[in-house]
Amino acid sequence: MPASRMNKWSLNRRQVLRAGGVSLAVPILESLGAAADEPRPRFVCMANPFGMLAADFFPDAAGLDAALPQNLAALERHRGRFTILSNLDHGANGGHGLTHTFLSGVKSADAVAMPDGNITLDQFLARTVTGQTRFPVLNTAAGPTGTGGVELSWTRSGVLVPPIQKVSEVFRLLFRDDSPEATAKQAAVYDRRGSILDAVLDQARSMEPRLGAADRRKFEQYLTSVREVETTLQQEKAWLSRPRPAAGIGEPRDGSVTQQVPILCDLVVLALQTDSTRIATIEVPGSFDTAAVGPEGSYHGFSHHGKDPSLMAGMRKIERYQMEQLARLLDRLAEAGLLDSTQVLFGSGMSDGSAHTNLNLPILVAGGGYRHQTHLPLPAAAEQKLPLCNLYLTMAHRFGVQTERFNHSTGTIEALT
Repeated sequence: MPASRMNKWSLNRRQVLRAGGVSLAVPILESLGAAADEPRPRFVCMANPFGMLAADFFPDAAGLDAALPQNLAALERHRGRFTILSNLDHGANGGHGLTHTFLSGVKSADAVAMPDGNITLDQFLARTVTGQTRFPVLNTAAGPTGTGGVELSWTRSGVLVPPIQKVSEVFRLLFRDDSPEATAKQAAVYDRRGSILDAVLDQARSMEPRLGAADRRKFEQYLTSVREVETTLQQEKAWLSRPRPAAGIGEPRDGSVTQQVPILCDLVVLALQTDSTRIATIEVPGSFDTAAVGPEGSYHGFSHHGKDPSLMAGMRKIERYQMEQLARLLDRLAEAGLLDSTQVLFGSGMSDGSAHTNLNLPILVAGGGYRHQTHLPLPAAAEQKLPLCNLYLTMAHRFGVQTERFNHSTGTIEALT
């Protein structure tokens, strides 16, 4: 993208209207009377489908002063504000067939056996803030996902959440008010859903007198779930009558992946600043336009390098671009004063695209107020390994979610906190 266009998208905090008066999601803080401007926890994930070259991602040494591989040079200015974690994965191999488990650790085919299905971390966190922002989650991609896509976000019911693939659509969603006709149509949808819930509750209550003690407990849990859905619908409907915030910038033009990634980074930060959402994902899709960063060929082809030097050189350029954009995202968050309250996760459900392995995934966590240390090697021995879901449980706790586990987690990563 030309420098003039990039400069146009530099964020100016004075141009952004902050949404005020939204209560904190963490109940314990609310009970202590936290101030309205208390930093709200936020979460952003950037992911790709083909992993990273291990030697160009993981530092050789451990600790805060670990030298960064050349591909991560752009992150040097953020030293002390990020941690690369090695030896984390979901304990399974399956190549492309497991990349969709990146944010959940659960195959979609196995979801029925899990208490929360194959819900991904973004959707899991969103359950605690639904109704508090206009969008519980903002799922985006920098271009067409297609075959070999990240398939990053999944609901508790096992439904893949399709990301918005055009920056113009993301912008309109965040900053353009709907027409009165569209608003009325959506309000009618909420009314119909509310009527259905009323009918469900009436029918359920007619069954209650015939239930035994054990069934009554299960029944009450069911009623509680229905009431929660009812409350969520009411909260979401209330946003229809509230004007969207001013963006302070013009609507962007759609483009290739390399043109849209930096714009998405800026839009995500704007969305967090205006409290339009507190959770966002950015997918770097397999449709990456490699020629824009140097090599001719396909992203998928470079990832299947077979240790060919020329293909590996091309892959390094693609990965270096992604690290530069991650550094840009951290720049924008820091400029907005949001980095300490925003957990940023970068990674992939694939570790080595050439070997089709999903072990020792490339994982980087930035911001969020963690005790960062540049490189944190975790146990590699099979009997000592920690599941990646332990990191996700740690992030859920930092977000304010009071839960004992997240999917296959066995605990938290105390060295990071």
